Amino acid sequence: MTPAPEASLAQVICDGLIEPGWVVLRDFLDREATAAIETMLRARWESGALRPAGIGRGRTFQVRPEIRSDQVLWVDNETPPAPLAVYLERMETLRRVLNEQLLLGLHAYECHLTTYPRGSFYLRHLDRFADQARRQISTIFYLNPGWREADGGELRLETAAGVRSVLPEAGTLVAFRAADFWHEVRRARRLRLSVTGWFLSRPLDL
Repeated sequence: MTPAPEASLAQVICDGLIEPGWVVLRDFLDREATAAIETMLRARWESGALRPAGIGRGRTFQVRPEIRSDQVLWVDNETPPAPLAVYLERMETLRRVLNEQLLLGLHAYECHLTTYPRGSFYLRHLDRFADQARRQISTIFYLNPGWREADGGELRLETAAGVRSVLPEAGTLVAFRAADFWHEVRRARRLRLSVTGWFLSRPLDL
């Protein structure tokens, strides 16, 4: 039996997360599905629905534009925007494959819509909070058609083989182990759009 396309993609991602611990996958969704998410996100940004992103959580949460200057809108998994349905289905398939093969005990997937307006950036950081280790796998799905090197906004991922730069081209998914890879987003020279998310382990009090 030929595996479903989403299962095959999940296997490629799983293999990359085993070694070297990160993966860049082109065409995670087809052009139509990617464009639908891009159109939805652009409309929400233009309506003012996104808010300045911060660092930390709870009582330590701060908006620090000198560290990060992107804007975000968290997705309610119970009532997600319709254009995200296929994307979230593929993330659920990936969660199951990762649990089956890597025994990560991933409990949930959370994500937010992300915009980097012109001039925005995010300095070097890890994707785990200092007081909480629930984030196991980071994912970034890019929505930007026709992105060029001159547009900036590249992801710089520090790997064992050196720094890997990834242009935020529409349809590209990046996934990596959240605790293991320092990364940054260079200053964008045009509006940069993505869906940024994390696979989470269970809270310790469950």
